[in-house]
Amino acid sequence: MTGYARFRVFSILYGIVYCLCFYYNWAVFRYYPLLEGFRLQSQPPATAGPAILWYAWLAQAFVITAGLTLLVPNKLAARVSPTVVWVLPLATVVGILVYEQRWFW
Repeated sequence: MTGYARFRVFSILYGIVYCLCFYYNWAVFRYYPLLEGFRLQSQPPATAGPAILWYAWLAQAFVITAGLTLLVPNKLAARVSPTVVWVLPLATVVGILVYEQRWFW
C-alpha cells in the first residue's frame, strides 16, 4: 500500500498548487495561438493576440507538486486517509468555482 501513498499526497497537493498558480497568475511560459508557439516572454497583444496561460499552470503545478511529493517521507504519506484524498481536492474544485463565479453571474 505504500507504493500508492505518494500518489495520495500528489493528488492532494496538485489542486492546491494549481489554484495558487491560477490565482496569482504565475506562468513561466505562454502559448500564443496566433504565433502557433510557446514563448517565455510576454508578447504584445497587438501582434501576438491573447496568451493562453492554462498550459503553464498545468505544467508548473505538476513539477512543483512532484517535487513536494518527493520531500514527504513515506511513513507520513502512508498515514494520509483516503477521506482526505477525496475531500481536499473536492474543496479545491469548490474553491475554484466560487472564485470563478464572477464570470457567470
